[in-house]
Amino acid sequence: MNGPAGNDVREWIAERSRRRVAIHALAVVAVLVILAGMGFYAYFGIFAHHAPEDVREAARADANVSVTEAYGGYVVSDADSDADRLGLVFYPGGRVAPDAYLPTATRIAERADATVVIPKMRTNLAVFSQGRTDAVVDGESQVSRWVVGGHSLGGSMACRYAGNNGDTVDGIVLVGSYCDRPIEETQTVAVLGTRDAVLDRDRFAANRDNLPPDHSISRIEGMNHSQAGWYSGQRGGQPARISTPEAHRRLATEIADWLCRDLDHCADG
Repeated sequence: MNGPAGNDVREWIAERSRRRVAIHALAVVAVLVILAGMGFYAYFGIFAHHAPEDVREAARADANVSVTEAYGGYVVSDADSDADRLGLVFYPGGRVAPDAYLPTATRIAERADATVVIPKMRTNLAVFSQGRTDAVVDGESQVSRWVVGGHSLGGSMACRYAGNNGDTVDGIVLVGSYCDRPIEETQTVAVLGTRDAVLDRDRFAANRDNLPPDHSISRIEGMNHSQAGWYSGQRGGQPARISTPEAHRRLATEIADWLCRDLDHCADG
């Protein structure tokens, strides 16, 4: 077909072809986005690091503490105390489930007469649940003072919460973590394992000025990054030089003693 009419038909056919290609390309992109989202959710939300079943059961069976499920995670309290408590909301590290921190939480609760809450983060990433402490503070009326903290990514997000809620938070506990925003007047302790190869030491040093001048730093000889909880398979980790139960004992002692000493709170008054 020649002439203006023929040109119009060819242009119409070409335009339809371009539209079909564009639609197919958009469909492919949409499928890839959906698959990527499903993979992301599966990796972080489903295949998270958990404590072994026997470790979880041992924490629940500990007669010295009360362990209940709440906030998608756990609330651990000293079983023998009815007094108003200090509360610690502990944010898990990235891709780590709350149950991984039960062994340390039980020791802190008993030693410091504290309530330790380990809430679940959305898709196990605290960056999506920075305000999780709000629900805990509202739900735990027996607690009169609050400390926030966390492991790795969880610690950084707890710092952000503390920075925005200074009227609620009395202290910050960092484990293998650092504050990426300034915290001016909130008492802070950072606990580091000497075998922690996952924590970026350069960033820790560069962000140290974000901590208040009177912050404390404690180092646990031989502890690696994953021993903040009880799990394995941490990418970039290196072998510890102490056992995981020993790491938990030392970590709980450091945190509980800091609560007693720097925040003037402990079971012995």
